[in-house]
Amino acid sequence: MRNRFLFILSLAGIGIAIYVLQGFLRQAPIVCLNSGCEIVRKSPYSYLFGIPVPGYGLMGYTVIAILAFLRTLSPKFHKQLLPWIVGIASGGVAFVVWFTYMELFVIRGVCTWCAVSAVNMVVIAGIAWSEYRTKK
Repeated sequence: MRNRFLFILSLAGIGIAIYVLQGFLRQAPIVCLNSGCEIVRKSPYSYLFGIPVPGYGLMGYTVIAILAFLRTLSPKFHKQLLPWIVGIASGGVAFVVWFTYMELFVIRGVCTWCAVSAVNMVVIAGIAWSEYRTKK
């Protein structure tokens, strides 16, 4: 059951990342609850090694979705792939902590979609860690 939540939440993350990334690539505004999305999008800190930050989210969420799907194929995969999901989700949490810090204290603007994605990644990591602890 937890694996289904991981899969569904990762699909939601993919949707958010695609929506925000297209705004970056087109250099066009996106629907946002505040002016923070535009402030963040226009900041040079929103590009890490030349890649827009939502691109990293898209990669992370996609890998988690694929691994969560593959876990449904066999009991062997179910156990073997969980540590990978935990690792990727933990890396995702570290990334969103860093980026949230950048938004608050350097960019001085908070993108609503980034905040929702950050919460989503924290929930994914929490579910993954919870399952990992019970499987051990």
